[in-house]
Amino acid sequence: MLSKNCIKSLIFSLWFCITFSQEAILCSSQSLTLKIENTLDIPIVTTNNDGTLSLNFAQQYITDIFADYIIHDFYQLYPNGSDTLQKYYMVNANSRALYESVSTQVPTSTMTIFIEYFDLGSFPIVTSISPQLITSLDGNTYDVTKHISTSDVDPCYSCPLYDVPENFNFRVNFNYDTTKDILYMESDEPTSCGNSFAIGLKGGNPNGFENVDNTLQHWESEPGIAPQVDFSEPYHYLEFEIFSVLDIACNGYNYGNIEVSINTESETFQFYRSNAIFGYHIIEFSKVNLSTQDESSVKMKPFKSKGNPFLQISNLNDVPISVEILNGIGQTVFFTKNFEKNSIDLSSYETGLYFVRLKKLNNQQKSFKLLLN
Repeated sequence: MLSKNCIKSLIFSLWFCITFSQEAILCSSQSLTLKIENTLDIPIVTTNNDGTLSLNFAQQYITDIFADYIIHDFYQLYPNGSDTLQKYYMVNANSRALYESVSTQVPTSTMTIFIEYFDLGSFPIVTSISPQLITSLDGNTYDVTKHISTSDVDPCYSCPLYDVPENFNFRVNFNYDTTKDILYMESDEPTSCGNSFAIGLKGGNPNGFENVDNTLQHWESEPGIAPQVDFSEPYHYLEFEIFSVLDIACNGYNYGNIEVSINTESETFQFYRSNAIFGYHIIEFSKVNLSTQDESSVKMKPFKSKGNPFLQISNLNDVPISVEILNGIGQTVFFTKNFEKNSIDLSSYETGLYFVRLKKLNNQQKSFKLLLN
């Protein structure tokens, strides 16, 4: 007879395979829930040229609030539910600041906005980022090198972290914006599953948490490259774990602040976050000391200059590279194995956000955002 723990493991594995078998792992936008009390206040949704949405409410001041943010999606959560459930909508936006804007400017008799585990009406919902975190992470590059995932089935509270597989690639850059008090975290190059992302982290939410020292929370997002990934793909679940800790996984199940611990001697740090299966995830990052060759790749950057329809690449220095252009949903729209100057005409491309992936002969690669107006 199967043990209780074995049955739990089988159920979770089956749920995970069904849920994630043919889906993207990365969902980088902020997901906020709206409860709209009156059908007259449900917005008219229009699609912009770049694929984002505009929400037009009956009351102009609410339209103006949402116009300050980039809206990626808006839909009814329970279209076939009860009258009460039909009032709930999901809005995917670029910033968690939308929560405060709606909470402080729109009466709850019109709409209420929710964020996971946030105490409604309690402000501020952020704290200042710890100076230690800024000093340690700002301007540096890190690789994910260790991880662990626990649950009530496998608590393993004193277990050491596991090394990531030898060929696993998850490299990120950190940059701190002093004016916004935001720590930006961005893919240095596509991950092993082909994902690229850029997010902004603020200090942890103080509501409901006793200690917010050295804590962070996902605050801002930019569209990333999120290809469809099969569950059988190597590294699928490991990348899902990391994205769930960062609060940018599709169907992620972590919650609360990201707790950060830093080891200055080993030049490593760990992200710790609780999960919904009565356990936690820990992701360890190790500092990368870039070689001169790596630094030359960082300086290389694609751009489009006014009056010139062709894609340009700065600091190329006659280095042979391949160029791949992807649209906003990660589909390849152009590829060349050997880039030549003034060979990629962008004038026929629709306006919107694209990603340009540069790859050198030694397989070093980096993705960049390119906005065509």
